[in-house]
This record gives sequence, structure tokens and C-alpha cells, in this order.
Amino acid sequence: MLHRLPRFALAMCLLLLACPPASAQDDGSTERLRIHGSNTLGDALVPAMVESWLRHIGYTGIRRQAASPLRTDIRAVRDGVPLIVEVDKRGSAAGFNDLIEGNAEIAMLARAPLAAEREAAWQLGDIESPEQEFVVAVDGLAVVVNERNPLRRLTVAQLREVVSGRVHDWSMIGGRNAPIHLHLGRAPGGNRDFLRERVLGTASVASSARAHATLAQAAREVAADPDAIAVVGVASAIPPGTRTLAIADGGIAVLPTRINVMSEDYPLVRRYRLYGGPLMSALGRSFAQYAVGRDAQRAVERAGFLAVTLRPATQPRAPDPAQPYGQAVTGTARLPVSLRFNPASLTTFFDSRGANDMDRLTAYLRLPQNRGRQVTVVGFSHDDGSNRLIATVRSNQRADAVADHLVKQGIAVQRSIGMGASRLLIGGDGADARYRNERVEVWVR
Repeated sequence: MLHRLPRFALAMCLLLLACPPASAQDDGSTERLRIHGSNTLGDALVPAMVESWLRHIGYTGIRRQAASPLRTDIRAVRDGVPLIVEVDKRGSAAGFNDLIEGNAEIAMLARAPLAAEREAAWQLGDIESPEQEFVVAVDGLAVVVNERNPLRRLTVAQLREVVSGRVHDWSMIGGRNAPIHLHLGRAPGGNRDFLRERVLGTASVASSARAHATLAQAAREVAADPDAIAVVGVASAIPPGTRTLAIADGGIAVLPTRINVMSEDYPLVRRYRLYGGPLMSALGRSFAQYAVGRDAQRAVERAGFLAVTLRPATQPRAPDPAQPYGQAVTGTARLPVSLRFNPASLTTFFDSRGANDMDRLTAYLRLPQNRGRQVTVVGFSHDDGSNRLIATVRSNQRADAVADHLVKQGIAVQRSIGMGASRLLIGGDGADARYRNERVEVWVR
């Protein structure tokens, strides 16, 4: 990394000379904050968060204006000084490129940056640090079947075969001998895009699939048809007569419960992120930091997404008390987070969401009603395939690091334990598998 420092410094100087900051004045009187990227975020979610933020910091006369089909301007005034927040919705790739080129101060992404985008963004510094990456919401896909269907789980690979039409009969995946009736949401749409990115890959949706105007309508079709299956949003209401399937991605099968979705242990979950450069203006940083706070997260929920604030949820089924994992957490309740790490970073131990979740955990456990509650910290590791002891040691180290942080914040930790690679969430040996599997859970008594 050291050989890049002179290049980084030179690029910063050139960027400052060539590109005015995104909030620079356009005509001598109007400040402008440029937020570019994902249409999914830019359509309703980010404008709602912007308006909430503007009211919070004292702006008045807030109004939206459709500058073009793909751009919304939000105008406001404070102390007689006008401001325009420009929300451009040309897609995640365009937004991230605008951030790199200095044509936007904040990029909205409905996915993680691609490897080529990360390489192109080298001059932006550590874009995955909590200072530059802000996870503002989560979303995902749930698979719904009729309650009379005997199937209980699918793998991601099996789901791909069903959605593509290569598997067209339930008997081909362990069900009864009957044709599969597939129901999906409308196309194009955010859920359909995520289905293509996360499940289908290069495959196409089966020509026999029925598309519906709403995900709720797709789910209702399943309630009336024992041979139907629907792919809906994880936040969608599941109608009577249906149930969701557990999904496995080379590891344990996980149901899309609130705890499993918010902890991102469920495999069909995606993060919605904001990215900023290392030299964000005061306005830009103010908005980005506000976006992960409680007030902005209310706007997230109103927009139909899942907020990343810490709100306890019921664990539908306790771990088996006959197993070491169940023994470790007997008599406790899990909080809906899985803390994950950023081993490639030189500036942070946790990933960006993990860093914010640690702050949320501390604040939650300091509430008057939670004082005196005891915490159990459980770590899990990736399987390196060579030595089980290494995975156990690594999981203990992760758990101890979280426990030490909580103790320094005055939180009573009853137990810290590592479970090694006993509950892998994803198979394989790439960076994504290691990132998903190496995590820490927090349980409270």
C-alpha cells in the first residue's frame, strides 16, 4: 500500500483543482449537494430522508421538483441561503462513477461496488470504512409456498432452476408429482433486478412465470394454489394459507425471520448503501451520518424498506440445547445483529455496518430498562479446510474483541465463546464466503 501514497496525494490535489466540491455554489447564491445513483434508492427513499434531514437541521420551504424523469431536485432555504439537493437516479454504476469523477458528493448503491469499480476508486481511499460507507437499509427476497406444500427448504441453486424453468415439476426437488406454477413481481423492478443479480446470474426467467403488478398479489396467488410458488420481498406480508421456505447457500438453511434478515444470516438479503469521498463537505457528511440515525430510519420504514436500527425481535425457535451452541445461549434472547469484519481495511476492525451496530448495541444496553442485563457473545468462523482448531481460535478471537469493546463501555458480559465453523452460512472459500461466515452474535439475559 505504501507505494500508492504519492499517487493518492497527487490525485487528491488534481481532484481539488479540477473539480469544485459537490456542494459548491452554482450561481453565487445557491448551494448544491449532489447525490447520484440507484433508482431504487433515489425514487422515494433518499428524497424522504433528505427532507427529514433538512427539517432536522433547520431548513424551511422544503419542496420537491422533478428536474427530469431521472432527477429530483429538493429545494430549501436556511438563514436566507437557498440549497438544492440533487437526487439523480441513473443507476448504481452511474452514481459510483460520478463519485469517482467528482460529479457527485454521495453515491447511492443498491449493491456492493464491483471489483472494477473498487479499482477505479482507488483515489477515494478506504471506501468501505465507516467514514465513507453508510448502510441505510436492507431488503431481500422471500420464497413463498402454499401451506399444503411439503417442501421446507430450497438451495439457491434449486431456486435458480425453478425460476429459470429448468425445474418445472415439484417432484424434481423433492416434492409431489405436480407442475410448478411460478409467480413473480413486475419487471422491471427492484426485486426482479435483485433476483437476476443474486439468483439467476446468466439464466433467464421462465417464459411460464406469471408477473404481477404487486408482490402482495403474487403471494395471494400462492394461497389459492397448492402447486404455486412466489418470490416476494422479505418485508412483504405473507397471507394466510402460505409460508416461507428456508434457503441454503452451501451452508445451513435459514428462514427469512426478522432476526435472520436483519442479521444478514439469511442469504437473499442486500444492503442499500451511500458512499462518500474522503473530502466530503460539511453538508454531505451531515446527511450521510443522519441517514444511519433513528430519525432517518423512520423514513426508511415508511418507504417500505427494513431499517437498520436495533429493535429486538422474537427468536422463533431456540437452538438445540443438546448442542454446544444451544448450551451457550440457554436462557438468553438473541439481538437482531451479526457483527462482521473488514480484514482488508487499514483503518477499521468492523465493516461499516458492524461499526454502527456496535454503537447501537452500546446505546441499547445502556437504556435504564436494560441495565443489569447480562450479555453472551458468540463468535463463528469460516472453515479454512485444514485445521478445525484454527477456526475455533479465530472465532474466539472475534468474540473476545466484541466482548472487550462492550466491557470498556460498561456493559456486563457474562460469557464470550467461539463456535468455530460449526454453522457455516455459505459454502466455498472465496472472500465473500469468509466475510459471511466470520461473524459475532450477541445474546442477552
